[in-house]
Amino acid sequence: MLLQALYDYALSRHLLKDPAFSEKAVRWIIDLDAQGNLIGSGPIDTSDDGKRGKSFQCPRTSRPKNAGGVAEFLADGLSAIFGQEPDLKALGKIPEEKRKAREANNADKRKAFQTLIADCSQEVPSVLPCLRFLDGVKEVPAFLCIQDNEWMITPAAGEPVKLGSDNFTFRVAGELLLEDPDVCDWWRKQYQAEIAATAQNAMKGRCIVTGKANQPILNTHTIKIMRVPGGQATGASLVSFDKDAFQSYGFENSQNCPTSQEAADAYCTALNALIASEDTSLRIGKDVILCFWAKDTPSAGALMTRLLNRPDPKHISAFMKSPWSGLEKEPPKTDTFYSVAFKGCAGRVAVSQWIQEPLDQAARNLQRWFSDLSISVPQRPPSEKGKKDTAKDENDAVFNPLSIYWLSRATVREKKKGSGAKPEAPRSEVATGLYCAAVGGEAPPLTLLPSILLRLCAKLTDKDYNPIYDESRFSLLKLILNRNRKDSDMEIKPNLTADTPDHAYNCGRLLAVLSATQKKAQRFPKGFTGVAERYFASASTSPASVFPMLLQLNRHHLDKIRKIGDGNAYEETVIRDILAHLRPEGKTPPEFRRHLNLQEQGRFAIGFYQQQAEDEWERRIRVVLKFLEATDADKMKNLTQLQKLDADAFRKEIDGVYFSPVCQNWRKDRRKDADRPDVDQETEQLALDLGNE
Repeated sequence: MLLQALYDYALSRHLLKDPAFSEKAVRWIIDLDAQGNLIGSGPIDTSDDGKRGKSFQCPRTSRPKNAGGVAEFLADGLSAIFGQEPDLKALGKIPEEKRKAREANNADKRKAFQTLIADCSQEVPSVLPCLRFLDGVKEVPAFLCIQDNEWMITPAAGEPVKLGSDNFTFRVAGELLLEDPDVCDWWRKQYQAEIAATAQNAMKGRCIVTGKANQPILNTHTIKIMRVPGGQATGASLVSFDKDAFQSYGFENSQNCPTSQEAADAYCTALNALIASEDTSLRIGKDVILCFWAKDTPSAGALMTRLLNRPDPKHISAFMKSPWSGLEKEPPKTDTFYSVAFKGCAGRVAVSQWIQEPLDQAARNLQRWFSDLSISVPQRPPSEKGKKDTAKDENDAVFNPLSIYWLSRATVREKKKGSGAKPEAPRSEVATGLYCAAVGGEAPPLTLLPSILLRLCAKLTDKDYNPIYDESRFSLLKLILNRNRKDSDMEIKPNLTADTPDHAYNCGRLLAVLSATQKKAQRFPKGFTGVAERYFASASTSPASVFPMLLQLNRHHLDKIRKIGDGNAYEETVIRDILAHLRPEGKTPPEFRRHLNLQEQGRFAIGFYQQQAEDEWERRIRVVLKFLEATDADKMKNLTQLQKLDADAFRKEIDGVYFSPVCQNWRKDRRKDADRPDVDQETEQLALDLGNE
């Protein structure tokens, strides 16, 4: 149960040490002298970015604010401190009767605020200057004014700025009243008196969270959940019953979810703490936030955040070998993992997803997640860096191909180069579904495939796009296809599968080779629009309508390559091997299907990608071996041996050599050699490999 899990979290993390106070952003500090006079021309701005302001431990009332006329002690907004309506534009749009009621409520809040200050000043003299200042302000102080039907405030240093839903507090003779021990002690006694009065008048019952009997049941849970996307700036409620349709058995308000004061304070405080920490929350899009934690292992949340939001090959590799290697100690076997997704609905918090499972199971699911995403991707050349859209937002500071956010981006339209428009934001349902697939082991829906494939077709026409570096898109495709596959469907591996009989996969491979052959015949022109760019969409849906014509065209490309002396043995061999899988038994001409379904279109795209990636690896291997043959024969021998022992380590070493400064300079020199009229065939082939970079 969610509320019970949050209650346990608050107790285990000791979040209820001082329930009379809660963290709150206070932007403006009104600085007073010992007589209650304003120091300077206006209040002090505590914000660094001109928005929320600095967070303080502020007194909080246990009384429900929706009844009206209730103010917080020492730190509150414009309506409580000065009795003014913060949103003047909204006030002008409501009927006169409601407007008068709102103005009366603001006056009552100001009276309640001043009453608290006056009561405290009788026992704590340091608060008396604050009372004098408030008594001296008849309407608004000089640092507040109205311009264009909006409140403006003039700070102590700076020009007038627009006043939002900001909080004010007071400093007297250089001491912040929020930090005065005597003031804090007075408020604790006041808070306990509020709790006692509420308990005396409350209905008694069994708390649904703690299970304790004869507990005072709250009518309203006063602590609001803050920073929920789509929620109100003043906070939202997780438990709320304000309509007759929501109520049962004659119970009113939150009595329909009988919760004691202790339990309500605990779950609300826990949820606010989870949302506030980057180690236990992940914001997805504009309207969803995910919270996750382990019952007995606080550091597990930070590990999950790093793997889901900022995964890198080093951390993934360590996690796959030993999931808890980054923690001080291994979590207990009985530990439980919790995850919940929230979205705001004005004054309410809606739960859109809830996962509760053993922590070990969550770790195994996450290991399977990265295994299913794994796909061979050649290292991006330095010249390619920055071509991927790296727009920053609250979910991802930088481009990270296997993060939840960037995987979700593969399903939407990206920003065109040179366009001022923002990229399309991923739908929160997509990101939430991927998160459930990561920690819950679920299969993402096949309904994601059309948008992924549609965007791929559009991207292929972009002259700056190279599909072999689009790790997010093809990793997500592989994950969806493998987790939704039938027993008769091929399982997609991280590397090229050359011996599969799968028709769609081999058609994708064939298009990749035909495209490479055409570009080789054209001497690899930059920005060239070839058969892949023109026919990918039709070839992936109806191969029979395209491939016979492309194979006929390919003969001319092979002849052209042969005439210019570049050699076409590799292309002919690969095409022949692929066509062998497309020929029915006992027949010579290949047969192409008239239609491919959605999953087959996905396998077509994967075959297209993996063939191109494999060709790129082969090209780099040829270049590196030629380089080592000329510069370091011993290292070449060691690499050749490593190729037989560990293919992944071999490719990593190839990339390391290929992008080393020495090899880059050697490649530049070889390109110059190719321009000489007397070059031999071997140098010409190397020049072709270098020209295809």
